[in-house]
Amino acid sequence: MRISELASVSGVPVATIKFYLREGVLHPGQKLTPRLTEYDDSHRLRLGLIRVLREVGDVPVDRLGQLVNTAQSPHATVHEMLAAAATALAPEPAPVTEQRSHVRALADGIIAQAGWTNVRPDSIGRDHLASVLEAILRYQTHEADPAGVLPYVRAADEIARYEIWQLDGTGDRVELLEEMVVGQVVFGELLANLRWLAQEHYSAVRFGAVTDPAEASIEPPAADPRG
Repeated sequence: MRISELASVSGVPVATIKFYLREGVLHPGQKLTPRLTEYDDSHRLRLGLIRVLREVGDVPVDRLGQLVNTAQSPHATVHEMLAAAATALAPEPAPVTEQRSHVRALADGIIAQAGWTNVRPDSIGRDHLASVLEAILRYQTHEADPAGVLPYVRAADEIARYEIWQLDGTGDRVELLEEMVVGQVVFGELLANLRWLAQEHYSAVRFGAVTDPAEASIEPPAADPRG
């Protein structure tokens, strides 16, 4: 198919397809003549993946190429593909400050205490966690004690374990990556929304007028014995 047909079947504008070709995100088509290039179903499938990564995952263009190539590499393991996706989806950490080495040590300690021994030493997630801890220290609205993070660690561990075991690692690699990206974004929103709703409920129990006597007797969460 010609580039105009590829744009029609993929829903990606011609100008955007040409941009992806220049950036190396989309592999070249077959040159038939100096002015005519042929594209096939592999280009349509890759553009579909790129659309998911861009529109759902909001993956920057400079991270797309490596992620797409990893997904379609016969040599990369499923774990390597998911690790590349995690890197591509992760937000950029805040600029490094004088406190970064201190909070990075706190972040590494939290990861070690969680038992996540397989997190890469150079994972961007470590730096992002450090920047979040730094914000806690900066605004001073919450205690910076790592013990206060433990309820979130336990919740994250349970959710992540459930999500990873739901993935079918024997299926199509591209479909698996799409499932992972959509799940990360959509269910991340679901989790945030459920948290807000739960907070509204417990705020009424603790601070508001509660009509149900059973709700009024709800006890606060128990302290973590490991903290």
